[in-house]
Amino acid sequence: MQAQHIKSLIYSCLTLGILMAGTGCSKFLEPDYKTNVTTDVIFSSDGNAQAAINGVYATMANNQTTNGEITRSTGMAADELSYYTASIVYDQFASNNLLVNNDNLNTFWVHFYSVIYQSNSIIENAGASSGLSAAFQKQIIGEAYFLRAFSHFYLVNLFGPVPLITTIEKNVTLYAPRASEADVYTQIKADLVMAMNNLPADYTISGGKRTRANKWAAAALLARVYLYTKDWANAEAMATQVLANTGLYKIQATADINKAFQNGNSESILELDRTPFSNYTNEGSAFVTTIGTAAILRYPMNTELVSSFESGDLRKTNWILQGASVSTPSKYKLNAAPATAALGENYLLLRVAELYLIRAEAKVQQDNFTGGADDINVIRNRAGLKNSTTMTDRASSMLAIENERRHELFCEWGHRWFDLKRWPGLTAGNKTRADDILGKLKAGWKTTATLFPIPQIPRSNNPNLTQNDGYN
Repeated sequence: MQAQHIKSLIYSCLTLGILMAGTGCSKFLEPDYKTNVTTDVIFSSDGNAQAAINGVYATMANNQTTNGEITRSTGMAADELSYYTASIVYDQFASNNLLVNNDNLNTFWVHFYSVIYQSNSIIENAGASSGLSAAFQKQIIGEAYFLRAFSHFYLVNLFGPVPLITTIEKNVTLYAPRASEADVYTQIKADLVMAMNNLPADYTISGGKRTRANKWAAAALLARVYLYTKDWANAEAMATQVLANTGLYKIQATADINKAFQNGNSESILELDRTPFSNYTNEGSAFVTTIGTAAILRYPMNTELVSSFESGDLRKTNWILQGASVSTPSKYKLNAAPATAALGENYLLLRVAELYLIRAEAKVQQDNFTGGADDINVIRNRAGLKNSTTMTDRASSMLAIENERRHELFCEWGHRWFDLKRWPGLTAGNKTRADDILGKLKAGWKTTATLFPIPQIPRSNNPNLTQNDGYN
């Protein structure tokens, strides 16, 4: 009973402490909380250390604001979403005219750095512990490397150059300057390789549920990172490694397309477990909800996006809730707690369909157009589209891939926003696809808007943090 009490205390302190840090953190990168549970106690046994890593996952799964807002805010910054009425926060994203005191920006920053801080604590303290079994020590460190890489990935894609934090040493973290995007990506790759080398290739550590990072979750994120950094050969190879595990992973059948977002399905690579909390997602709650008696959807989708789906595309009929005059995403179906836990929904972080899209793009960039078309057609066939894509050159092939990514990954963890930022512009003088598309769609668009501003609170606490171009 005493051991269980200690584990519960560790879990509560770590979880609640980080959540408190998300709202009241006064120091840069250091959660502002105290606990009488020392690191010696936390990492003295496998059971206690398990509570520590559970706390990090819980922080990610229970931070409804960050999880839902990544999708909503980036969807408005891109060309996917709007809000049903005026909003101090959302209007800034929709107009790409962000102020440094925008609440969502600070939430993103604090959340991901809190996860990084806790991951670094596990890497340092578990690595130095003599009380952990060798197998568990290896596993927990691997998970921490994955979580650190995931958090740095989102930070660098939202803000560009950001502090690269790989320690809990206060003298280093408090006034850390921004590292280059290249250096951040180098560390992300190294972390994911470490995670792959440390983590099991199945889901035994989570009792068969797909709610803990394994080797293939690390490989899937690494494939995405290789794609973003234009390492085409490694992106293709890493995606192929994941997809080769047909006993674990396969694309859903056409008739089961709605199962793609159900817990534990064969297309799921990694989920955030919502069972201990409200057991439904913030995205489901926000999107599949109406305002007042007129049944107004709160987050209307861009009408051009909705109309751009081909006739017969099952993603439109199954993943979009179409109202009388507006539509909203409905990949997640629940907007309230289900009657039983078995009917709940988790956040889906990584899924098989993205790996086909990654591999298709990587192949096309290496002039393997037939291979790229084969992968794209796997996604199209699952969506009920029988007219197969044929690819013959890089330019038209990339437009086909862009079209498929837009329709498969819409309103999902910022994919569209990140794609528009990373692809080069097709119009003379335009740096990115964001310039091509958002320059026509939004008045006053500027290329500098592809990076969000560094939030004011961390800049006030750390004089070494510079600001992105285009912001004060």
